[in-house]
Amino acid sequence: MQKLSLKSSLPWTGEALAIEELGKVTYRNSPVLIGVVGKADAGKTTYLAMLFTLLLRGGMFKDFSFAGTKTIQAWDKLYKTLQVQQAGGVVFPDPTPSQYIRFLHLALRNRANRLNDILLSDIAGEAFSLWATNRNDVNAENARWIYQNASAFILFIDCEDLIKRKSLAKNDILDMAQMLRHDLRSRPVITVWSKSDKKHDVHPKILEKLKDELSEFFPVFAEIDISNFSYDDPDILVHKNNISVLDFLLSKIFVPVGSDIIIEDDNKDKDIFLKFKNL
Repeated sequence: MQKLSLKSSLPWTGEALAIEELGKVTYRNSPVLIGVVGKADAGKTTYLAMLFTLLLRGGMFKDFSFAGTKTIQAWDKLYKTLQVQQAGGVVFPDPTPSQYIRFLHLALRNRANRLNDILLSDIAGEAFSLWATNRNDVNAENARWIYQNASAFILFIDCEDLIKRKSLAKNDILDMAQMLRHDLRSRPVITVWSKSDKKHDVHPKILEKLKDELSEFFPVFAEIDISNFSYDDPDILVHKNNISVLDFLLSKIFVPVGSDIIIEDDNKDKDIFLKFKNL
């Protein structure tokens, strides 16, 4: 008896997109690519998980509303990692494997009802660490691709690493920032202090030095504190700032190229995202 194949023949899987799959988005528009930059374990993938969790719970961007995604399965897997487990506690997302370069997609509708595609990168921090010391390193190809093609960048500063490794961690961040600015042109950067619920334990001189140098590096610069642990409800670090990261970049760099697509507004009573999740 021949075994039936259960593999779908549909071109859409809902998983994160590889480079060769970006045509699933670019066929209709020129997307904005956000480069999520930082060393390993700096909180990049957890930030993506928190962003989706907040959107799922009704969080809104300032000038955009959710209009769909081609990577819902990938987002959902990230979301589930932040759910409280039966045994208690939260299991944060696994680090992104070093060979991966993948993208998560958001379709956002602006106030003029025009559809805009956003891609957020998710690659291993090891590639950025190699790139930060040698931009031509053969093992830093993923980081180079992101740097060459992104429209804006989120640079992660790991407060926990600054507490543990102090000046060594600071120098690693400055090396990465130096590489980021060498051909930055007018692309905006927002510096994200991750795990900032511990920021008060970072040596004040390290904080001051980093702030001063980073503000000189980038002509369009902003910084923000985020955390995944809430002490209040709502907690600004968690519930507001995680969304404000992307809000800032969208406000600075979003320039539609070509013809945007006007979608039918047949969902006025309920956000498409919430409808998909049956909330």
